[in-house]
Amino acid sequence: MSALLAAGLLLRRRSALADLLPVIAFAVSTAVIATVLGGTLAFAGRLPAGPVGAGASDEASVMGLIVMFAVIACVLLVPSAVSFGGGAARLSLARRDRDLAAMRLVGGTTGQVAGIAVLDVQGQALLGAVLGIGLHLLVTPPLTALDFGFAPFTVGELLLPAWAYPLLVLGVLLVAAASAAVALTGIVLSPLGVARASRTVRMSVLRVAVWVLLVVGLFGLMQLLPIMEETNAGLALALLVGMIGAVVAGVNVVGPFTVWLVARILAALAPWPALLVGARRLAADPRAGWRAVAGITFALVVAGLLMVVVTLGEPTSPAEEILITAMATGGILTLAIAAVIAAVSTGVTQAARVIDHAPALRAQHVAGAEVAQLHRARLLETAIPLALSSVLATGTMLLVIVAVMGGPATDARGALLYGGSVLAAYLLVLGAVAVSSPLVARGARGARRTA
Repeated sequence: MSALLAAGLLLRRRSALADLLPVIAFAVSTAVIATVLGGTLAFAGRLPAGPVGAGASDEASVMGLIVMFAVIACVLLVPSAVSFGGGAARLSLARRDRDLAAMRLVGGTTGQVAGIAVLDVQGQALLGAVLGIGLHLLVTPPLTALDFGFAPFTVGELLLPAWAYPLLVLGVLLVAAASAAVALTGIVLSPLGVARASRTVRMSVLRVAVWVLLVVGLFGLMQLLPIMEETNAGLALALLVGMIGAVVAGVNVVGPFTVWLVARILAALAPWPALLVGARRLAADPRAGWRAVAGITFALVVAGLLMVVVTLGEPTSPAEEILITAMATGGILTLAIAAVIAAVSTGVTQAARVIDHAPALRAQHVAGAEVAQLHRARLLETAIPLALSSVLATGTMLLVIVAVMGGPATDARGALLYGGSVLAAYLLVLGAVAVSSPLVARGARGARRTA
C-alpha cells in the first residue's frame, strides 16, 4: 500500500464535526498564547529605562511589581493553552486510531502510518493556528479599554512583533507533531490491540509522588527565598514563578490517577447501572475523563489566587492605588481567559467523547439500555472527575497561598468569589453535557462511527 493511497483512504473517512473540534481547539490555543504573550510584553515595555529613584513617578515605582504579576499570569496561562493545543493533536488522532491500526495490520509500514497521521494533524494545526491569529487580532482592540490604573495600552503595544507570528505558528505545529508522535506509540507498538480496543490502562502512584515533591519544593523554596533575594533577586523571582507554575501544572499529573482510583472503587461498589457504566468508562480511560475537566480545574486555581487580590485593603497612596487597580483588572482578565480555555476545552472534549463512544452507545442501546439511562451514565461519567477536580483545585490553591503568603485569605468577598467560580464551573460542565446530548441519542439510535 503506498502512503498516498493510504492517505486518500483515511481522508475519505473524515467526519465534519470530528475534524472541526481539533481545529477549534488549535485556534483558541493559538489566540490565547498570542494575546497573553502580547500583553506581558506590553507591561514589560512600560518598565522604566533606568533605576527607580526617589523622584520616580507613581507608575514607575510600582511597574516592576506589576510586571512580576503579569509574568506569573503568563506562566499560568500559556502552559495551559499549550497543553490544550497538544490535547487537540491527541484528539485528532483519537478519531483515527482504528484506521491507522488497520493500515498497520494490512502491511503499512511504521513510517507510512506515522507520516500520514502527523500530516493529518499538521493540516488541522496549521488551519487552527491561522484562525487563532485572526481571532487574536480581533480581540486585541477591545482590550485597550481596560483600566490598569495608568495610561491605556495601544493596539500596537498589545500586538506581538510581526516576526513572532510565523514563529508562533511554527511552535503550534511542533507541539502538534510532538503530541501526535506520543499518541502514535500505542498504535505502532500494538496495532491489533488498538483495533480490538483492548488496551489496558495502568496508572502509577508515581504521579502522586511527583506532585507531592513539587509542593514540598515550593515550601522549601519559600524558606530559601529571603537568602536568595539578597544575592540575586531576579533569579529568586524566576524560581518562585516557575515553581508556582509547576505546582499548578502538576495537578494535571495527579488528576488522571485520582480519577482512575476513584472510578475503580465506584465501579466495584456501584449500586445502580448508570454509575457502574460511567465509572467503568472512566477507569478504562481516566486521562480522557480528566481532560474533560482540566480546563475547569485550572480556572478554579486562578479564581482562588484572584481571591487574594480582592482581599487587599484600601490604597493609602497613589502608587498603591495603581498597583491594586492593575492587580484587580489583571486578575479578572486572567480568570476570564482561563474561563475561555475551560469553556472551549470542556465543550470540545465532551463532544469528542460522545463521538468516540458512539459504537458502545449503539451496542448498549441494542442490548436494552434506554437513551435516558445512557444520558445518566454520561452525566455521572462527567460528574466524578468534576468533583475531584474541584477538590484538587481548592487544595492546590490553598497550598500555594499558604506557601507564598503564610496563610489563607479570610475575606468574605474572596470566599464569595471562589464559591461563585465553583458554581460557574459546575454549570459550565453541565451546559457542555447538555449541548452535546443530541449526539448521545444519535449515536445510540444507530449513528455509524465515521470519524
